[in-house]
Formats: sequence, structure tokens, C-alpha cells
Amino acid sequence: MKKQKVGIINLGINNLHSIKEACNSLGYKTSLINLNQKKYNFDIIILPGIGSFKKAMQIVKKSNIKNEILDHINKKNKLLIGICLGMQMFFSNSDEFGYTKGLNLIKGSVKKFDKEKLITPHTGWNSIKILKKNNFIKTKEHKNSFYFTHSFYCKPESKEFMIGETNYSNFKFCSIVKKDNIIGMQFHPEKSGSRGLEILDNLRKI
Repeated sequence: MKKQKVGIINLGINNLHSIKEACNSLGYKTSLINLNQKKYNFDIIILPGIGSFKKAMQIVKKSNIKNEILDHINKKNKLLIGICLGMQMFFSNSDEFGYTKGLNLIKGSVKKFDKEKLITPHTGWNSIKILKKNNFIKTKEHKNSFYFTHSFYCKPESKEFMIGETNYSNFKFCSIVKKDNIIGMQFHPEKSGSRGLEILDNLRKI
């Protein structure tokens, strides 16, 4: 069987080693996508994220990344995956360091946790309740199986695309989103042990 090709977008502000190693361990043919690269040719593109929304979007605007992402998702049998900040960038806008427009692939906004009610950042292991049937994470709830580290959360305009929800100190937020061939995960599957690897492995089945 031909290896599926995974491209990981390198914004120059995040650590890509963990996600690249995780994908390689699962048998994907994995490579990094640099900012000056023209014409992507991958089955799966991953937009990872560590850092600020504003800085990441400034980098996107200065490069050709957005056009290539749009071209990728318009092709048949292609996937776009967003991890942590990468998922947040799929949305219309964020309040982080002032109002900033996102990629607007999914309507909605990125909001800061209320630090008067919640400890921020939300860091550590937490559960995900699966809201809708899908091909990459099938169990209805995974108890403390996924690793999170973030101070902002995604708030979709419509619950239509919400696949998973996480409860953080009685505050529920969207932790997995899926729209057509676009999937966002607020947690880090590459740092979530066997459960996270299982999700990355299942991407080839979508």
C-alpha cells in the first residue's frame, strides 16, 4: 500500500518534532512545509500551533500559505488538520492580543478563558465527550486521555461542526471540530499517548 503523505506547516514559531515523529511512527511519509514552498502535494496537511494567534496570522499573511491551504481542501480525498493554535486559526477571529482575523474556514471566534473563574492556561490531561459519529474517534467519552495546554478556546457560531466537547472546571468548550475535510483538535494528539496516536492513525481512514 502506498504511504500517505503528510505535510506539517512550519510557521517558525512552534516545535514540530513531536508531531513529525508521531506521524513517522505510524507509517506516514512526513515532511515539513516551509513558508516559501510552492504547490503542496500531500494527502494530509497539518497546521500545528504553539504561540499567539496574532503572530501566527501575521506570518500567514506574509506568505502563500492561505492560498495553498484553500487549494488543498478543494481537492478530493484531502484532509486539513489543525492542532491547538492550528485549530483556533481555522476560525473567523480571535481576541488574543487584540482582535485578529483568522482563516475563516469555520465561522466562530476564539475567546479567552475567564481567569477569575478558571486557572489559565488549561494544562494537563482531560476528557473528551464525543457529540457526533465520526471515523477517527469512536468511543463516546475518553476519560483523561488527552493532553491540553491553552488559555483560549474556540466558540463556533453553530454546533453543527462540533464533534467533541471538554469540561474544564464546569466550563464546557469545543475540543474537536469537523467541517467536511477540515478537522481541528484543541488538544495535542502527538502528546496524548496511545489514544492520540490512534486518532492520527485513523486519519488515513477518513
